[in-house]
Amino acid sequence: MTADRWSADQLGALADEWVAEREAFLSALHAYLATHVSQNPPAPPQPLAAVTYDAELAAISERLSSFLHTMDSTPWYTFQHRVAEHQHALETQYGAAVHADAVRLAALQPPSDASARHDAVRQALAIMQHILHLYKELGGQFDFATIRFANRLVSQIKYRLYPVRQHLPALLHYWLLDTADPDACEPPAADVDPCSGIQRYDAEGSRGAYTCYVPECYRAERSWPVLLTLHEGSGNDEDFLWTWLKYAKSRGYLLVSAKSFGPTWFPWDAPSLMFILDEIQARYHVDPDRILLTGLSDGGSFSYEVGFAWPERFHGLAVVAGILRPHQRSAQASQLPVYIAHGAQDQLFPVGYIRLVVDKLREWGHNVTYHELAGFGHAYPPGENTAILDWFEGLRGST
Repeated sequence: MTADRWSADQLGALADEWVAEREAFLSALHAYLATHVSQNPPAPPQPLAAVTYDAELAAISERLSSFLHTMDSTPWYTFQHRVAEHQHALETQYGAAVHADAVRLAALQPPSDASARHDAVRQALAIMQHILHLYKELGGQFDFATIRFANRLVSQIKYRLYPVRQHLPALLHYWLLDTADPDACEPPAADVDPCSGIQRYDAEGSRGAYTCYVPECYRAERSWPVLLTLHEGSGNDEDFLWTWLKYAKSRGYLLVSAKSFGPTWFPWDAPSLMFILDEIQARYHVDPDRILLTGLSDGGSFSYEVGFAWPERFHGLAVVAGILRPHQRSAQASQLPVYIAHGAQDQLFPVGYIRLVVDKLREWGHNVTYHELAGFGHAYPPGENTAILDWFEGLRGST
């Protein structure tokens, strides 16, 4: 599995297509926000005492957090045959409220130290209104491109709110598991490592783009485990990052969300992943014996190919809704433990085939843990990451 036939210029041309799409999307979003957020309130902004303003913002953040939870926990396939019902539920729960919140916030003058969070919440509300509008425009008909676009907008809400989460209690906890210690995961600003947080790296040569999250509690004095995650077909690193962020933050992992050069994963992407991993190991104090490779759908399928070609680079492989394709196998491939999560109602990759894959992997000598999800289709199972990390961390004690 090499990129010998693909020059850096050829790979760059593939990456440029995504860059152009990304820039067009962000440009359109910025134009939309400029129109909707800059609208003047009907009266001069109303100044409030800081404590009153904070209470107003906290109430709005509760509704934003609820909306994000709703979108996170509703896979598209669960409502594809009842779009009108889903749209009505969203409109009933959030439509009037988000409009009232946007009007109210536009009429408030934030305290001098609150302008960043004020602007972030106003933008989040504007994007939320657009998402509700997109669902309304569907007219009860399912359109996958529109749903994917709406989910991409949900990701943009998160990018605006994450930097101001410490000022919004509901959103601070949104990015933490219930079992997490908030004080440990969110240290005082003076104790936060400057290398931590979310950072994006554009494609360079034969190394593709990726987005990296480093926990705010990161300390270089100790080694850290790594999650290397691969998005689904037609996905991207920036949106897929959120699939894992709260788990990485709560359980102390460096998180790397890689981007394929093209719209999905092909053999030329494999060396890129090794280059990304090399960069992360050079930049941070990584525990080389605690690196988990995982992916969804096409990303899960490609995880097999990469993991089995370079098993010495990983300690575990977790495939969600992926299939096993022809691949190159290292002589040590069977030493790589595999976790498979698959929906019993997956219409794209039928579960009967996945059961055969499980049998074949065990025949090859792999330690396989299989989680079949009754009633679930081709999507990311909410909460499955906890099971994956429990399995991965349990491997250490068994080796």
